[in-house]
Parts: sequence; structure tokens; C-alpha cells
Amino acid sequence: MKTTIYCFSATGNSLTTARKIAENLENCQIVSAISARRQTKVIEDAEAVGFVFPVYYGDMPCIVRELISKMVFRADTYIFSVVTCRGHAGACNQRMDQLLKTRGQKLSFAAAVKMPGNSFINAPEVDAAHLAAQNDAVCNVTKRIAAREVEDYFDATLLPLAQTAYPNNFRGIIAENKCTGCGLCTKLCPMDNIAIIDNRAYIGDNCATCLACFHWCPVEAIWMSKQENIARRAKYHHPEISVNDILAQKGNNR
Repeated sequence: MKTTIYCFSATGNSLTTARKIAENLENCQIVSAISARRQTKVIEDAEAVGFVFPVYYGDMPCIVRELISKMVFRADTYIFSVVTCRGHAGACNQRMDQLLKTRGQKLSFAAAVKMPGNSFINAPEVDAAHLAAQNDAVCNVTKRIAAREVEDYFDATLLPLAQTAYPNNFRGIIAENKCTGCGLCTKLCPMDNIAIIDNRAYIGDNCATCLACFHWCPVEAIWMSKQENIARRAKYHHPEISVNDILAQKGNNR
């Protein structure tokens, strides 16, 4: 049975999770959600289709929402989602089910894997515990997917839109004068929302709030001007992931 996993990741939590799931499922491939989203229509013929992505402000990233709106599935597709999050899945399961119903489908199974946050901060010992527990957590989730577990999700027709429903720069992400204009952030940005002008990065308003630019900037020139409590937090990426892994989601390299 063929399985396709669509993955979106900015700092590697979701990418490592997708890889670990794929390693333990037969005939499973991972597809970049960023690349797939560029297509006008995405026709998916796999018997099982998964979505692995981070939770943003208690909801789904706009990139994954847009991808699903373009997808065509088999009538009998088993669809699962696995989110990575600092705390909990928020409205992601209900939102996913809501979106899938517009495509004539429903969410069969969903799970959450706790990981270090790339926005708000956990205590170091909590993050270390989440990283240490990732393999076991993903193994358990994968067994349930392989067994084709099914759960019911309430009718989310009236679920309100979250703050991240549409691209916007509500965090006020900007680049400081120490920006060297290296262009790495432009290659990382899944929305093509960053331009280098006069050797300095400029961030527009079409922002997915993924924070890839913030965490991967080699000189730490990017910060969040409108969120003082996390404006200059420590940079993070999953220890098993390099910047080239993230760049590859767009077909780029450093």
C-alpha cells in the first residue's frame, strides 16, 4: 500500500518526524508541501496520505491550508495528520477535518508530537525531554497509522479563522543593520516574501510566520519587533537537521 506524506517544516521538528514515520512504513514517500503548493492542482493517488506540520498559534500553517485546497484524493483514501508542537494541537485536527470535507474527504487519524518550540520558549530541561522522547512518540504514532486507526472529529463547519489563516507579518519581523545581505533568508522563505535590497533583507507582509529566517540567519540579524517577549529568543533548529534540509523543500541549496 502506497503512502505519501506531505511535510512542511521551518526548523526541522516536523521534517524529522515525517522522516521517522516514513522509515517505518512500507512504500512511503515524503513530498514537500511548499513545492506541492505551487501546483494548480495536486492529484494524489496513494491509498494513504499524511500531513506533517507544526502548529502555529493553535492552528494550521497557511501553506498547508492552501495545499489541501488544491488536492484531489482517491475516494477511499486514509488521511492522517501528525503535528509537532510545544504544547498541544489546538484546533489543527478540527481544521484539517473541516478543510478535507471541502475536498470530499475526512480526517481518519491525528496525533501530536511534543517538540521544542520555535516561537515561545520552554525551560531547557523540557525541550531536552521532548527531543529525547521523539523517537518513542513517533514510533507509537506510526504503529497506529500502520494499523489504520480511525477516530471521529466533530463537525468543525463553524470553526473561526485563526490569526495565521492568511499570510501576514503580525510579528513585525525585520532585519537589522547588521544584515550582510547573504540572501539565505530569501532562499528559505516559503512565501518568497523576502528581498535583498542594497545588501539588506526586507521582509514583506506575505509572511507565513514560520520563523525560518529568524532561526537560520547566520548573523542573527532578524528579530520580531512587535513581540518583545520572544523578540530576541535563542535560535533553534532540530539537531538532526541542517539548513540545506530546509532549503531543499523549495528545491534550493546554500
